[in-house]
Amino acid sequence: MIKLFLILNASGKIRVARFYEWVAVERRAKLTQDLMLMVSSVEEKGCNFFDDNGVYDGKSRIVFRTYASLHFIAVIDDFESELGTLDLLQVIVEAFDRSFDNVCELDLIFNPDKINAIIDEIICGGIVIETNLNDIVESYRLGIEEPKTCLLYTSPSPRDRQKSRMPSSA
Repeated sequence: MIKLFLILNASGKIRVARFYEWVAVERRAKLTQDLMLMVSSVEEKGCNFFDDNGVYDGKSRIVFRTYASLHFIAVIDDFESELGTLDLLQVIVEAFDRSFDNVCELDLIFNPDKINAIIDEIICGGIVIETNLNDIVESYRLGIEEPKTCLLYTSPSPRDRQKSRMPSSA
């Protein structure tokens, strides 16, 4: 299971944060800061996953990938594959890329609803539900073109049947 999914910029500012397990609000800032320090200290050709060493819960693995100035970070439990999670991060980036035509940090800042919709197509409650890029992008585009509407039907009020007491303008 994915416990946490983050996208941070090079200076450590949160662009996307998805907690799939409960984490106290007070602890989230420190956790994000610690993850950023761990990820930024890894050399360019270093390993993209490691044990959390007590940063999250001491039993998890941290998987990350850096694209340009953005760090994509996932904290996973021991039932998830590190290489599968690396592939998942690649799928997320490619889905963003197809949806925004060469995604950049500004797309994340100015389109959080679209970013979250794409992530929701891929991850639900910490479980990966879709990895097919074509299906992800198609579902996202269908949701944009044909928004789901909810029509609320209420029966007429007795007041609607009464004649108006307002004088007519005619």
